[in-house]
Amino acid sequence: MIKLSVQVSYKKQVTLGIIGVTILLLAIEIIANVWWATQIHCEFEQNEIFQNFDEVEKRQLCLDFYNLKISGDEIIPNQSTNSITINSLGFRGTEFSVIKPSDMYRIFMVGGSTMFGAGATSDETTIPGYVQQFLNENDPKFDVDVINAGIQGADSNTELKLIEQKLIKFSPDLTIIYDGWNDLRASNTPIKLKENWELMCELGKENNFDIIIALQPMAGFGNKNLTKQELKYVEDGLDYNKNPLIESFSTYQDYANYLQEVKMCTKVIDLRGIFDAEVGPIYWDEAHVSDKGNSIVAKSLVNTIFPIISKNHELNTFEYKKDVEETSSLSYDGREITVSVELLTTDEVVNKELRIITHDNTNNEIVQNVTYFISISKDNDNLLRQYFFAEDSILSIDIQPNNDPQISVIGEKQYANDAYVMLGSKYNPEMSEANLTSTTPLQITGPIFDAEGIYILDIELRTIDSRDNWTFDLSGFNSKITVGKSMDLEYPVEKNKPISQTEDLLRKIFSSYKTPILLNEIFKW
Repeated sequence: MIKLSVQVSYKKQVTLGIIGVTILLLAIEIIANVWWATQIHCEFEQNEIFQNFDEVEKRQLCLDFYNLKISGDEIIPNQSTNSITINSLGFRGTEFSVIKPSDMYRIFMVGGSTMFGAGATSDETTIPGYVQQFLNENDPKFDVDVINAGIQGADSNTELKLIEQKLIKFSPDLTIIYDGWNDLRASNTPIKLKENWELMCELGKENNFDIIIALQPMAGFGNKNLTKQELKYVEDGLDYNKNPLIESFSTYQDYANYLQEVKMCTKVIDLRGIFDAEVGPIYWDEAHVSDKGNSIVAKSLVNTIFPIISKNHELNTFEYKKDVEETSSLSYDGREITVSVELLTTDEVVNKELRIITHDNTNNEIVQNVTYFISISKDNDNLLRQYFFAEDSILSIDIQPNNDPQISVIGEKQYANDAYVMLGSKYNPEMSEANLTSTTPLQITGPIFDAEGIYILDIELRTIDSRDNWTFDLSGFNSKITVGKSMDLEYPVEKNKPISQTEDLLRKIFSSYKTPILLNEIFKW
């Protein structure tokens, strides 16, 4: 009997011990959550913009934003809070297809937390959310997908990498850059900012999408009649070195001046004065704004966007159907050279655009100063044999089919290579030493790309890198364009890496519970 009593006593001790540890852990977790909530300073909790929200609602908006998990310069996918949804690709908002549908016009909106929508009450009341809404209200007669690619803390350096390494994989038609505040806080020079903008625009040009750059508004950097609270934000605003941000006013003016010098982009917009007519509160710190502020910015952007995506105003659709084919590669001076061919058409008109680009795959560069000898045939009938010269990497020819019996090339010729040049290209005409600039758009007219069938393009490169660098070793680039039938393009899709049960459990513990964070603070692990 004594032995049994000892056994029962031992079991009671273990049970009580487990219960005690459980209660202790629950108490610590409650304390940790209270501590965690108190560590988050959220300016808009005290802002007049949110005066109609109760304390619980304001705190929840704060927690929604500050509890987001970020890895480096990317937002971790598949997160959801009361007001924020992060999709499986790591962008704020709903899911979208990696491979863009053929009938879709895709817009990426890039920037920092102001573009992401810090303080926005929903995904729909961010700047991209409102842009989507306003474009839909304009009824453009086509599907437009606006994607929020804002990332907290992103400046132009971050955005350049984002576009180059990630966004171009999703086939954007238009990318909007919303910059200023984070670059100013990071003390990025106007020259550096301009360089980044120009590199972004080059990426757009190389990958066939438009880029709009907008300089964002900031409290004290425009002519808005600021409220008492907004004036306080101007006084208290600091850069990353704890210097008063308003002392960089002249630098921001230089940002605006350099913005106007960026010529490669589709459009540049100075939004510093976008809130000048507003008398009520807009800002909840130096640059973040209310839902109303997001709406005002979005409306201004849509006024710029809509004519661009409508393509020359009078068209009811913008959508370009692309038949794209990359030729086999050839070796030249230790480099792998390929030529890509695109035929761009619209649903509403018969006119087309032929684009040809030469790539250096070894150095991942677009080749400059290329003279092309192009032969186009259909059903074994030779339609065209002619030289063309592209100074800035992309040969773009307007195709205008008509009832003329003959196919003709309209444009100005560079005498040295006997090659047609594009509008704006410098060239030397025959029997002249003058260096002129072409004022004639390059066109091909007549019965070409006007009937269904397969068009064969045989392409030879006669100059490369320099207009004086002649070569006869780059022949045999062959491509075919199918007219009247869509060509399905396949892109590799990286599937999610399987996560082990242990890794998944650890992720949940460290992302959902605050006890480890609290313990780390206590013991300074």
